[in-house]
Amino acid sequence: MSYKIKKAFARILAIVLTVMLIALGMSACSKSAENESDAVTATDTGIDLSELFTDRDLETGYDESEAETITLSDNATTSESRNVTIDGNNVTITDEGVYLLSGTLSNGQIIVNAEETDKVQLVLNGVSITSQTTAAIYVINADKVFITTTENSENTLSESGEFVADGDTNIDAVIFSKSDVTLNGLGTLTVSTEYGNGITSKDDLKLTSGTYDITVSGKGLEANDSIRIANGVYTIVSEDDSLHSNDYTTIVGGDFTLTSGDDGIHSDGTTTVSAGTVNIVKSYEGIEGTAIYITGGEISIVASDDGLNAAGGNDQSGYGTMMDEFAADENAIISISGGMLTVNAEGDGIDSNGSIEITGGETYVCGPTNNGNGALDYNGTAKITGGTIIALGSSGMAMNMSEATQGSILVNFNASYSNEEITVTDSDGNTIISFTSTKSFNSVMVSSPDLKKGETYTISIGETYQTVTLDDYIYGSGSGMGMGGGMGGMQDGFGSSPMRQ
Repeated sequence: MSYKIKKAFARILAIVLTVMLIALGMSACSKSAENESDAVTATDTGIDLSELFTDRDLETGYDESEAETITLSDNATTSESRNVTIDGNNVTITDEGVYLLSGTLSNGQIIVNAEETDKVQLVLNGVSITSQTTAAIYVINADKVFITTTENSENTLSESGEFVADGDTNIDAVIFSKSDVTLNGLGTLTVSTEYGNGITSKDDLKLTSGTYDITVSGKGLEANDSIRIANGVYTIVSEDDSLHSNDYTTIVGGDFTLTSGDDGIHSDGTTTVSAGTVNIVKSYEGIEGTAIYITGGEISIVASDDGLNAAGGNDQSGYGTMMDEFAADENAIISISGGMLTVNAEGDGIDSNGSIEITGGETYVCGPTNNGNGALDYNGTAKITGGTIIALGSSGMAMNMSEATQGSILVNFNASYSNEEITVTDSDGNTIISFTSTKSFNSVMVSSPDLKKGETYTISIGETYQTVTLDDYIYGSGSGMGMGGGMGGMQDGFGSSPMRQ
């Protein structure tokens, strides 16, 4: 029986314990940056935004002299534009241009149905629209639509009942677009529904500025193609994925607080985070995609299953059966080259059906408390050539890196600890790295550029410690079947140094 099959059975045996842990609530696990600051933006990092966004995507204003005015009011909406048709509380825009909207519709809709080559900008200046059975803003046709909030404005879009299809089109979001759509501006947009998604694009979805408060029963942001986010502030509470792309998701700035009933960020293709602050306070899986690249930013994840998951697996997203999770995928990769990542996961902390590559940044993993999962899990190789990582969890499935050009140490202890500081010191007593977890753990994996081959180090938890000598860059491989690590007063199983107390 292969290792991965054995792991499947181990996970099944651990389900009862996992459910109990979730029911009791997950312990805190966090690592804060030493210098707190506002969310890092794309421009702070020198990222070339022109590869992802047009100048108009990034523009927060509009040409007021060219704007057509639409004043919304129940059964009394007015506009002097010949490109605007008003039918009760349904307002249809049929040509390109800039349209300045204000006012309230208690049961109405804004429709964009223009030519394939038309670019339409909807400027929201104190707008409140509720729709009972369909999207509050519905883009049927256009080349591209921009939805811009004016400075300091408060705007609300909501849907209050079951969605009704428009012919063959299954409308399922408060903002629903069949064309490319970009949201930007300097105001606030609140989106809510108990019956579907917040913002859905059947093409590309871009958000480059503004403040968004989204509370929905479905997905927060959804795109058939890509999701690209430059800046802005996002508070999303969703029963499904908070961000979901059928292609790829790229975040190069912004401040996110995501509370998800499923994945925090899900992409069928690649997920990239290069800057910003991403705080996933609740999720089934934190970030999921075929490939995950973290090159910068500050990311914090709480997950009831895996923190990072490359190529899907045993989740609620419909990727496949449990056994699919253990099939190697050469396209699956988790790459961390910068930023600060903190993971608190009850499943695997960092899980790749292919490879893991760490070349920079700081990574802190508070992994599972059951032996059916590991702080690290991979099917291919795990290579570290830079950066710092501490991965804590249970010893049953503990894994170390498989390749390294800096010291990478895995040690297991014969007792579990929580509310204790883990400290790694050199032979002179100098602290190399330290971290505190309030979750229970008995396995510690640590790697740092300061861990040198040939040197001796001590890993301490309170008054308990192990001393190891790096005869090679990798110390301790982990058996992955709950048999590695120090047992009782025996040697730690990974080297010549016994566990002492």
